[in-house]
Amino acid sequence: MLPDELLDGLKARFAKSRGGRVSLGADEIAEWPDGIFDELLKAKLICRDAPANVVECRGCEEYCLMPVNIFAAEGHRPARAFVACDQRDDVGRVPVDFSRLAQWTMTLSAFEEAVASFVVAKPSNGMATLKKSKAPVPFRDASAQLLAEIRRRASSQNIPFDSSAMPGRKVDFKAMADGYDREFSSLSPRTFDDYLDGLCLFKRGARETDFYRNLFPECFK
Repeated sequence: MLPDELLDGLKARFAKSRGGRVSLGADEIAEWPDGIFDELLKAKLICRDAPANVVECRGCEEYCLMPVNIFAAEGHRPARAFVACDQRDDVGRVPVDFSRLAQWTMTLSAFEEAVASFVVAKPSNGMATLKKSKAPVPFRDASAQLLAEIRRRASSQNIPFDSSAMPGRKVDFKAMADGYDREFSSLSPRTFDDYLDGLCLFKRGARETDFYRNLFPECFK
């Protein structure tokens, strides 16, 4: 699962939810990209909920949702959790790790804050994740539109483009961006640099390039 797929999935769930709240189970969170759960938890955008009383049974390939039975600790025997399968004769009692019963909740307002505060970043290791962003939403929206337009124009000329390995220097990119949208021209180079963090990635030691001038000649008049 990619971070943008996770956000799209949560958005769809909130659209169908009642009360503006969704439950997040341990099994579901285990499928999230690394680091995202920790970031949201650290930002207090998700909170712990009561343990689940229904889990996906892993006793066979059917993966039915089944109620959980719990035996309290007794003597030298620790507490146990299990699913009692009543769908097949060859499964019976299926142990359940207590860690799978953990649940968290997320409110719609917390989700909206996450969307406003985090960006889907693709660092140099290629593993996309969520990253806290300094950029306001209008800047991020304008940047996404600009990067999409760069990709479109580059593709039409059979020029490779990767936003995680931007061509040229940031100063070359800003010179073009300033002429493309007033959202960028009003910013100082330092603020522009801070806002770009997590939205795209430039190569170290890059040299001056005509890449942006050739694709966007109208921005340099």
